[in-house]
Amino acid sequence: AEEGKSCACGAGHFFEDNVPRLSCSGESSETCPCTPSVGSNDGTLSFEADPSDWDWQSCASIIISGVAPRVTVTSLQVQNVQLVLSLDECDDAGCMTYQSAPEEWISSSGWEYQSSKRHLRFRFTWSVSGGSSITTSGSVIATWSTTSMPPGCSPCEADTYKDTTDAAACNSCPSNAVSAEGSTSLSACTCPAGFTGDAGGGESCIRCGSGTYK
Repeated sequence: AEEGKSCACGAGHFFEDNVPRLSCSGESSETCPCTPSVGSNDGTLSFEADPSDWDWQSCASIIISGVAPRVTVTSLQVQNVQLVLSLDECDDAGCMTYQSAPEEWISSSGWEYQSSKRHLRFRFTWSVSGGSSITTSGSVIATWSTTSMPPGCSPCEADTYKDTTDAAACNSCPSNAVSAEGSTSLSACTCPAGFTGDAGGGESCIRCGSGTYK
């Protein structure tokens, strides 16, 4: 794009700055010792494990945004404990829409997870081994990273469309409608099996009534 002008992407595509970001939320710096970051492709998260805190959790929410976000447990220094990692693959930076991945139970360092989405939300809690007790304090160290990529235009995700050439975001298809990745018009939105309606005309898809099918 020319200096002073917004980047424009063709129909079916939207502009992504591909700037990596880390966001974290918790009650305090003690319960969430995580520093938000913009522009860095990697970082380290360190948490102290308190044996008296049976409800310990790393933070209410940690979100890595960027290309191929990853989290790795590099050190687990707590005896008789398994880390339980809750993971959400998110469609947006605020994780308003997401798909939850199976919980991961981690008993040693070296574990890694990479998201297929641009946003990965996670949270650590712990589980004490049956019949055991935590007798000493310890620590958990995890690293996060993303893949460097210059800004550019990316295809609109499935179930969305964009029919203009500009820097605008993609539009969602009507409720319950579907579309292929990179769709360039509202008419690409259709009602899936089991639903009926004129999605291409902007109507929501309604589930087929009792005694009918599609």
